Amino acid sequence: MWNPFKKKKPWVRWYSVDRGVAELSPWFPAKQLKRPWRMNALKEQGGRNREEKKCPALKAARMWDRLTHEMLGERMDTPEGFTHAVTCPAMSTVMDSGYILPCPADVLIQTHGDGHNFEWRSQTLFSSIDAFIKAHPPEQTTGVRETFQSKSLEWTIKLELPWRVQAHPDVVFLQMPIAYHKEDRFSVPTGIVDPKYSYEINLQLFWHKIDKGEYLLEAGTPLCQWIPMHRDFVSMQGWDIVIETANQEDQNNNEIMDYQRKKQFLESSTLNERIENHATVLAMNKNKERFE
Repeated sequence: MWNPFKKKKPWVRWYSVDRGVAELSPWFPAKQLKRPWRMNALKEQGGRNREEKKCPALKAARMWDRLTHEMLGERMDTPEGFTHAVTCPAMSTVMDSGYILPCPADVLIQTHGDGHNFEWRSQTLFSSIDAFIKAHPPEQTTGVRETFQSKSLEWTIKLELPWRVQAHPDVVFLQMPIAYHKEDRFSVPTGIVDPKYSYEINLQLFWHKIDKGEYLLEAGTPLCQWIPMHRDFVSMQGWDIVIETANQEDQNNNEIMDYQRKKQFLESSTLNERIENHATVLAMNKNKERFE
């Protein structure tokens, strides 16, 4: 099997140059972040599954109702036969990938209602940095601020953090807003962070609360998500990339996949079973042999 990291095991080291931060406000795995909407959806989904397990007739009735609506081309008001989007593998994987950076200290942000600048207060003064909070002038982010759905302050908040990072030479990080996490006060920029060029961690906050007021950014507030990846995945150097119309092998595989999906009612299999069946059919496509 191809190992992008060759012989060395990949590694990442985050360290704080101020005592107490790593012990009390450490980075933590993204899978540990509690999203209320996700927890509620999983609880509701689990409740429906338990109901149907106890009462097969209820499961059959819901199945009949769904199929009837599909045959008539009608939309169900309450699609009880369907699984919630929270179980989507793509969504679950991105929510659980990488690590979360929490705010290391309480910060009070005061805006003046002019949409221009801000003031800040914090009782934490890190010894390793000149100022916990700095700012980027409007000229540095013109055009960038307009890409967010919510309007931002013209001056961009810059958190100068006591964190530093070291990593395996092949590791870079995708920095992104926390996936499917509700936060309307600010947005963080998406980018690729390369520890090879800088070990300091500074984070920009595009602040969306522009009305006059004071807003508390509490210690522990999840700020952003970092997902480690191999640097070759970013440069894509040496990759074979093919974009083409499906050939006969693809068409044959697509027909098998269509049969696989339709041979059972949706409610007759679990999500994991459907994923496994999907993978089994995909493995039959011989086009992958062109790249082996």
